[in-house]
Amino acid sequence: MVDSTKLPKAKNSFEDIRKKNQIYIDHTDLIYEFAYLDGANFLSRPRRFGKSLLVSTLESLFSHGTEFFKGLKLEKLWNERENGRTYKVIHIDFSSLSFEDKNELNNQIVYVLADTAKRDGVIFPDDYKERSAGLNLKTLVDAAPSEYVLLIDEYDYPLTHSLGNKVLFESYRQYLQGFFGAIKAVTGDMRFIFITGVGRFAKTSVFSQLNNLRDLGLEAKFAPLLGYTEADMHQYFDDYVENAASILNLSKEECYAQIKSHYDGYRFHVGNENTLYNPWSVLNFLSSPENGFKNFWYETGGAYPTLIANYIENIQNVPLESIQKIEIGEDELSNFYDYFTVTPLSILYQSGYLSLRVEENELGGQSLFLVPPNLEVKSSLTKLYYVVVRKDSVESKTIQNISSALILNFEKSDYEKLIKTFSAALNTFGYDDHEAFKSEHYCRDIIYFTLTLSGLNAQREVISEKGRADLVVELSDKRYVFEFKLAKNKAAENKLLEEAVEQIKDKRYGEILPLKELTRIAAVISSDDKAVIQWMHVDAN
Repeated sequence: MVDSTKLPKAKNSFEDIRKKNQIYIDHTDLIYEFAYLDGANFLSRPRRFGKSLLVSTLESLFSHGTEFFKGLKLEKLWNERENGRTYKVIHIDFSSLSFEDKNELNNQIVYVLADTAKRDGVIFPDDYKERSAGLNLKTLVDAAPSEYVLLIDEYDYPLTHSLGNKVLFESYRQYLQGFFGAIKAVTGDMRFIFITGVGRFAKTSVFSQLNNLRDLGLEAKFAPLLGYTEADMHQYFDDYVENAASILNLSKEECYAQIKSHYDGYRFHVGNENTLYNPWSVLNFLSSPENGFKNFWYETGGAYPTLIANYIENIQNVPLESIQKIEIGEDELSNFYDYFTVTPLSILYQSGYLSLRVEENELGGQSLFLVPPNLEVKSSLTKLYYVVVRKDSVESKTIQNISSALILNFEKSDYEKLIKTFSAALNTFGYDDHEAFKSEHYCRDIIYFTLTLSGLNAQREVISEKGRADLVVELSDKRYVFEFKLAKNKAAENKLLEEAVEQIKDKRYGEILPLKELTRIAAVISSDDKAVIQWMHVDAN
């Protein structure tokens, strides 16, 4: 029996985790490496990826030394270099402040600085409330040169929450530009500066004044700083995965494989071979495995659909397929971005909807692609496309009804209802697409993306020994193979069904490793009826 209280919660600070003896993934050797870099340091990561925990870890380290780092990688290194020294920390979390315009934002920051000054015994002038946050910051730092550490979490919160109002957005941008200019003026008198956010901004924009900013996200060695590696999963969570496997009636190996397909796949630097798991999703799954492999990314706000929707609405005429895999040049990833001039694809990348993949190209070299990192995010991106982006949007409740039916029908192996649900999907997602029922390829993809919406592990063009299966769905202990044919007239239906059946048998579709219980179905779609008109369960023998 595992102790679920040992799994940290979303809002647990570093010291909370250590005091409660909860699981803490030890990447503190990387913290030691950047804690002595000159100038300001910056790290962007998607939401729910552990940025706030990292900030609270830094706050504890500088405030209390290694008091809460017993047994961690950093402890000995830090003690030998700092010899017990501690620092004064200024911690500003923009996402925790309450404001409606730049003046209120300035006031909120001033209050944080005033509380810090009171804690440290620094006397502010009587008119500090009327002064800018930058000027009050200088007063604070001047009182104790080289003793202050500045930690800023979610710096872009005001910007991402004013995207629908260009005037307000621009006022926040100008304010932040001035505030970071004030930070630059005191950088030399501060021990350390660290800033986090979801997105990067062009140096000519928010960070133009802070031109010595070092972006750790552009350095390969710091890519594993946040998120869980494969080794982390086995070192820290093996008992929890075994518990989940038992509850879900899976082998431990299959449970690991399912966790990987749903929550792994993030790569933040082209130089990193290994991918990362989303901490938020892994912890949510392991704490309640009886609920199955849910989409925590979309359901809990980690996908931040409001931000994304503002930037992908202008791709209504672009097929969903085109944002599932995009080839890019490596130099494009090193650019800083402005939210008003950024492309939808770069926003999808920055916010975690797309991640890096490297594949060998036809010339024997390597090409770089952006793809959804895992099933959870692919499902979120597909849902966002159908609900927000597509001109004729689909209601969320309709998606939910179809998705729940698919999952249940697969679990029960109810082929009749499964085919009926496929037909509902064809009618729902293809009704406004004039190209959909002209091509077998389009019809198959409507079903494929519907399966993706449901979080099911569906793959197209799966290679077997003798050919490529149209569609394969991998469950924990079962494999479903589908071969589709499109009938453009009634007379062709019977012949096409026979062809699909023979093709499945002749090509031995689905007979791939690892071997699983195999179900193979041949289906004919009618372009007139926009539904599966005939189908047959093909015996595996």
